Amino acid sequence: MAKVTLGKWAHKNESFTRKIRASRIEEGVGIDILAKKAGIERSTYFSHVRDPERITLRELRVYCNVLKIPAESLISAVYEGGD
Repeated sequence: MAKVTLGKWAHKNESFTRKIRASRIEEGVGIDILAKKAGIERSTYFSHVRDPERITLRELRVYCNVLKIPAESLISAVYEGGD
């Protein structure tokens, strides 16, 4: 069986997506609403959850505004692995 080595950013990407999901649930914002406000398809949102490195800066700004996520909190999740 082949061994899988996760990239150095895998843990930080997971932390970031957990932050987005938790904030969406906490704010009571449905996926359809968030996607519409970000100007993206629902499938694009799920693509972002799977691979957050594909999120554009514009989409990230919308996520932060709609979900009321302080930028510092996301920076912490991305660079420090904090939740």
